Amino acid sequence: MRSPLFVFDLMDTLIKDPFHSALRALLSKDQLESFKNGRERQAFLEFEKGQIEEKEFFSRFYLESHRLAGLPNPEELKRKMFSSVELIEETAKVVRRLKQKGFQVILASNYSIWYKELLKFPEVGTLLHSLDRLYFSCEMGVRKPSQEYYQWIEVDFPEREIVFIDDNPTNVEVAGYLNWNSYRFDPKNPTGLEEFLREQYPNCL
Repeated sequence: MRSPLFVFDLMDTLIKDPFHSALRALLSKDQLESFKNGRERQAFLEFEKGQIEEKEFFSRFYLESHRLAGLPNPEELKRKMFSSVELIEETAKVVRRLKQKGFQVILASNYSIWYKELLKFPEVGTLLHSLDRLYFSCEMGVRKPSQEYYQWIEVDFPEREIVFIDDNPTNVEVAGYLNWNSYRFDPKNPTGLEEFLREQYPNCL
């Protein structure tokens, strides 16, 4: 029987994504649609893959058509994001129990170099540093759901039963294609994760 390796996503799985709370604080309801349509998606993807630095990301944050639309500047957005960061306690509790039982737990996140800001928060930093490995797209040059991302983990942890927890349905679907035991985490029902694990791995918690 292969030993399970537990693989957790970060945002809206282990941590409440501070991006969303920052937007709620900085944007009016009338501005939300403009913000959504005005971002340069490619710059975001390149920043998360570590292909561009923060300065270029900020300069390309908005499309030309939206740069004078009164939207918050990206520096302000970043400051607001990292003024407060919260764990999803139900998931954090599961991770701590898995580690206490001696299981290997790793992080697999699409995230930029801004992850270093998260590590400054004591609760978050302590939990992440307790994990067996941290995979960030900005250091891998590839993002989920690219199969290369998943294969990187398979190479580093061969012959393991991989248990994958992520809130993104596409990421979960691709992991399933690779025969990973995948669970789509629902931030609105965080206790569902513990129920899933107790059902399929009754001795893990």
